[in-house]
Amino acid sequence: MRIMQARFVGRAMMLVAAMFLVVSPGIAQKGGSTGAGPAAPSPGKGTPSPTPTPTPTPGNIPSTQSQPPVNTPQPPRPIWITGRVLMYDGGAPPESVTIERLCSTNSVRAEGYTDSKGSFSLNLGQNSGVFADASTSSLGLDGTFGLDGTAGALSSNGGATGRNSDQSFDPLLNCELRARLPGYRSDTISLAGRRVLDSPDVGVILLYPIAGIQGLIASATSGQAPKDARKAYEKGLSDMKKKKPDEAEQQFRKAVQAYPRYAEGWFELGKVLEQSELYPEAREAYASALVADSKFVYPYQQLYRMALREQNWKDVAEKTEQLTHLDPYEFPTAYYFNALAHFELKEYDAAEKSAHQAVEADRKHSNPKANYLLGAIQIQTKDWTGAAESFRAYLKAAPDAPEKAQVEKTLGQLDQQISRVQTASQDSAAQQ
Repeated sequence: MRIMQARFVGRAMMLVAAMFLVVSPGIAQKGGSTGAGPAAPSPGKGTPSPTPTPTPTPGNIPSTQSQPPVNTPQPPRPIWITGRVLMYDGGAPPESVTIERLCSTNSVRAEGYTDSKGSFSLNLGQNSGVFADASTSSLGLDGTFGLDGTAGALSSNGGATGRNSDQSFDPLLNCELRARLPGYRSDTISLAGRRVLDSPDVGVILLYPIAGIQGLIASATSGQAPKDARKAYEKGLSDMKKKKPDEAEQQFRKAVQAYPRYAEGWFELGKVLEQSELYPEAREAYASALVADSKFVYPYQQLYRMALREQNWKDVAEKTEQLTHLDPYEFPTAYYFNALAHFELKEYDAAEKSAHQAVEADRKHSNPKANYLLGAIQIQTKDWTGAAESFRAYLKAAPDAPEKAQVEKTLGQLDQQISRVQTASQDSAAQQ
């Protein structure tokens, strides 16, 4: 029996190796205080190839209509959207939730409310009856022109502009949707590129309990930064948006030199350096961010992705564990890569624990590969029944997966092995 099991493991793992693990590194995760997610690592040989979650691509939307005169403002066409708000465990919110639209770092507007089941449907910018709270800004909603009913706004160079001065500009370019409920933190959904004729369904917004979360998505040290450091930091962010990485690097260096405890400044410097493929320097910048604020979560995310690129599985395991300890809700993909790291290190008990957590944390079912990885681990631990269940869950979540034929073949072998084990157990019982 042991010889047969060993042969089966060998055959099954050959199929496992052929079906390499791919996963999205970021699930509606934000990549820093600026709201721009960190770039996923470029996979190396033998490294899982992260596949970014499809998101609307910010950019200009060409207008097919003739340009009206600048002195004849036209009201914006309403954009109808629908969606749901759910608690992290999949249940409905305990009460009605406010839906907010964020369009720039200091511009928030309440758009509507959910019903008793967490569903919402609303016209963006047309809900004047929604009451704003103290954290909601009613001026300069879009930071450009937009859906708030104002006649104009400020252009990117600070000058006044009419609503129709640039019809090709996307008024939702820097906008996101979130839910607000006291005691909970919300997912965000990008609205960039959304147009009138698009499907109105924006999907699910998840709420996470704040209690028990030690990590911070915005460093606590930033509020103490002196004026010159903040000015350099903001100039660096502006240079990044203008695709001027060299200028941005100079500004971020100026910010952290003026204020060495500027964790977000170090983090943004690390991103610029990583983008320029200056990996050792980027790693030092991320480490400096953690020295400044060890509870700032995004440097951990970047560091584990860099370790993943280098196939440094021990470092991947360490950084993902630190990240999920600080925030067990915001980064479900970290559980997946923690499981993968322990799998590569042949630490199968730890790998299986994290793989179960990865499956449990994937509330939006955006990473079916978590089920596949769990099945691969269970083959190593000779949990044939569990492996079969995991692979079937994978095929159910990804029925058109390119590895479907290989997974089905593995399932056939697993079913045969389960049958042999059951027969041997029955024979042993009968002999007793």
